[in-house]
Amino acid sequence: MRFSLAILPLLLLSVTADAEKYNSITTAGYSSLDYDLDILGGEFDLDGNQFLAETTYYFSGKETLGPLKEFEYINKVSNVSAAFFHNEVDSNNADNYAVTGEYFAKNGLIFGVDLTEVNDRNIDTVALGYLFTSNFLLEFSHTDFESDEETYVEFRYNHPLSGADYIGFDFVSDDGFDVAVFSSKYFTNLGGGRYLTTELSYADYEGDDDYWQIGAEYFFTQRSSFGMKLDEKDDMKLAFTHFFSRNIALEAAYSTMEADDNINIRSFGSDTYRAGSTSTLDVIPDLENDTVLSLLTPFIELDVEKFELSLTVQL
Repeated sequence: MRFSLAILPLLLLSVTADAEKYNSITTAGYSSLDYDLDILGGEFDLDGNQFLAETTYYFSGKETLGPLKEFEYINKVSNVSAAFFHNEVDSNNADNYAVTGEYFAKNGLIFGVDLTEVNDRNIDTVALGYLFTSNFLLEFSHTDFESDEETYVEFRYNHPLSGADYIGFDFVSDDGFDVAVFSSKYFTNLGGGRYLTTELSYADYEGDDDYWQIGAEYFFTQRSSFGMKLDEKDDMKLAFTHFFSRNIALEAAYSTMEADDNINIRSFGSDTYRAGSTSTLDVIPDLENDTVLSLLTPFIELDVEKFELSLTVQL
């Protein structure tokens, strides 16, 4: 749901001097999608649109690591979030919502809640964790999917390097180890106002194929970056981000994916404590309400091309 490909910098700029601090991050976005649907050999072309609005408020502020969109690997700031997502494919549409929050107590305890509605299905999560040090977090969570319940455990570790550089590791699994997701991220200051991040995600599904995804983002300056992601199915994403000021950023992205192969270790609107894959039912709204199509889901192949444009305001 991240190992270095770069040479360690010979000269590090001062992180403190370049850091910015924000209390809120709000994003609004629009996506245009082209679906290529194959059902038992029959091909169908569908058009779709997606609208997203989400905001997070941090009670004591978040400090950047240099680039205006990069923050510490392990969040330690209490926060609340709200999100709205509208998905439409031809005449089908769905409105999804999420409200989430995290509280970090002074004694190291962490309390979290995530109330999400996706395609009229409620996915509710409560979490309890402990921050052993500023670089190591352990969290247990319980998720109610309406028709099923799961318990998850997450380990997150940040290994500091020179300056603000770090390599972080994250492991999430259900209590039966039927699904396990390992991810890692590396951040480095290349000097001269340039930065680089690399990422790796690997998912192990019991009784199914494993899945991996890699990504990298190069920051020309604190305000401008180009990133790409690639996975084992040759799905990919290309994105360009630019901050016109310290508060306003625009991102344009193009991606391709197979709906059943795209790893997703985030719930809608917030980091989640469960791991899973995006299904055809999640991509096409109201598909689960069609009995015939629901039964045919295992025989459906879905390829998607997606163009995204989003505006972010950081205050």
